[in-house]
Amino acid sequence: MSDLDKLVPQAVEISLAGEIVAIKPLKIGQMPAFLRAITPVMQQLGGNGIDWLALFGEHGDDLLTAVSIAIGKPRAWVDALDADEAILVAAKVIEVNADFFTRTVMPRLNEQMGGLFAQASKATAGLTPSST
Repeated sequence: MSDLDKLVPQAVEISLAGEIVAIKPLKIGQMPAFLRAITPVMQQLGGNGIDWLALFGEHGDDLLTAVSIAIGKPRAWVDALDADEAILVAAKVIEVNADFFTRTVMPRLNEQMGGLFAQASKATAGLTPSST
């Protein structure tokens, strides 16, 4: 990966429902609707991995709406995806927009959780595996 690719995330192409879909970094015009849709999902995005079944069970409609916005496809098209395709595209949307999530979504999640991430970081600062 070149330095430019790291600075400017590139589109990822995946095959979904028999067509190639390019998942690109969010455009500014997509962000208001995307943020409204993804906000209820944010607490499930923190931590070590994502429990996709719990996420879809608790906030599936919000997540599918966010995916629809991010890939520029109608919600009905996203709803018609097989479960494995829906999880793949949701994961790729998060991956392609990782910088956006780490600079915007995660700080917002931290704020909603009363600074829990910042408190945890301070509590573990300076700890090494041998000192725990």
